[in-house]
Amino acid sequence: KLSFRNFTFNVSAFRQDFSNFQLNTFNGTVFLVQNINGCSNLVGGSAADEDLSLATGTCAPGDVTYGVRSQGVELEASLTPAPYVRVNAGLTWARTKYRGDLVGRDTGAALDPALRVLPGHLMSNAPEIVTTGSFTWTPPIGDSGLSGLFYADARMMGDYNTGSDLFPQKAQDGFALVNARIGLRGRDEKWAVELWAQNLFDKGYTQVAFNSPFQEGGTSTGTAFADPQYPGGRQIFSQFLAEPRTYGVTLRGKF
Repeated sequence: KLSFRNFTFNVSAFRQDFSNFQLNTFNGTVFLVQNINGCSNLVGGSAADEDLSLATGTCAPGDVTYGVRSQGVELEASLTPAPYVRVNAGLTWARTKYRGDLVGRDTGAALDPALRVLPGHLMSNAPEIVTTGSFTWTPPIGDSGLSGLFYADARMMGDYNTGSDLFPQKAQDGFALVNARIGLRGRDEKWAVELWAQNLFDKGYTQVAFNSPFQEGGTSTGTAFADPQYPGGRQIFSQFLAEPRTYGVTLRGKF
């Protein structure tokens, strides 16, 4: 950690291993809740992980290890370059990843076939790179005791998968979100009027993608849902979309 009069900068590194990581997955029919563990000596060999038509192999209880590792670096900085101005920035690089050989419970049972894509891949909703930034300016308005507020923040994320089963059809490309706020504040901030907007540029993206219940895609080779290179290629998928741009006015008061 570094701290000066108008500048602070923090760096941290982390590594966490998770055993019995609990995962909830909807396979199009029912919800599957299963623990995720690794295996140092998978019975059936690594080919069980590579063949997407099979579940993973099994493991002797004594060979069961952690199933998920999260490691990375976080950077944070804050700068006050001028009176009433503050700039914050942050960057996180993280690899939250399943082990290459996976089993279910700590007894060494194989994973459910619906989770056959997990071994060796990044976890869902866990982009490798996330950057954030914000700008705040609160200038006084003459000698009236009033002050203005100009605020904006942004969050940029890399590509990630939105499905807990990691089917490639559930991937989300990286994107950026911007929020903003302007306002007028009274003496000692006893009152304030603020105009705000969330998702200012109306960015559309997927929060969660899931297998549509009891629906399969086409079965002939030429249809859009019958690509043999993708697991679940004959499945129709649905999505929960993020909120569009929203805006409003906020009144604040202190008594």
